[in-house]
Amino acid sequence: MNDKMLAGKVALITGGGSGIGRAIALAFTEQHALSVVLDQNVTAAEHVVEEIRQRGGEALAIQADVSSSAQMLSSFETIRKHSGQLDILVNSAGMYIYKNAVTLEESEWDECLNIDLKGTWLCCKYGLPLLMEAGGGSIIVIASTHAERAQAQAFPYGVAKGGLLSLTRSLAVDFGQNGIRVNSIAPGLIMTPLTMDYFAQRPHASVDELIALQPLPVRIFPEDVASAAVFLATDMARCVTGTTLYVDGGRTISSGIHHRDSNP
Repeated sequence: MNDKMLAGKVALITGGGSGIGRAIALAFTEQHALSVVLDQNVTAAEHVVEEIRQRGGEALAIQADVSSSAQMLSSFETIRKHSGQLDILVNSAGMYIYKNAVTLEESEWDECLNIDLKGTWLCCKYGLPLLMEAGGGSIIVIASTHAERAQAQAFPYGVAKGGLLSLTRSLAVDFGQNGIRVNSIAPGLIMTPLTMDYFAQRPHASVDELIALQPLPVRIFPEDVASAAVFLATDMARCVTGTTLYVDGGRTISSGIHHRDSNP
């Protein structure tokens, strides 16, 4: 793979201070993009920027809450003043709330939907004009396999992620004529700090048991999602828009029922 496929490009990664967002920012650096790392935790964003600079790349840290219209508008003005362009927008900021429709508080619904769904819309609302000024670009939405497969007591996270798939298709249709491609990545069980915290609080749940349900029983890391993002951000995917790329070891397509004697 050419290691300069994003040379001269400017990429904004929301939620870039940790997990999947951090991995994408670092992967874009390897492809010679300037990564703008946006995170509500400015210390985390600055740490990633320092990592990028130590690798010889260019980066900028921005502190912002993606659910705030004023903060997102200000963030894109900062990008305009600093770089004068935007070519790639990665919507990775998100949060988990796992309850059910009865136990969930209204404030929790608002918090989850505001960050996971509204926040992505606001990023696109204020980012699209910059992408259009650049003559086109790529928007990448980090969704989840929760958008396709409901998990017990995982409400309203799956609802928000399902909305992101519809948002992806709508934006792809509306802005394709402007040279803008919009795609989603749906990660499965990814080995992030948040994932490990989740299992640490639930000793009855086993990472290995869930991985065994995947047709491809491998551990998936943030870097695997980042590789998919690099593909969607570059001209390798120039004809790909309005679709979802699953990075889940095949879990979404499988019933999870395996017979021990099914393999030769």
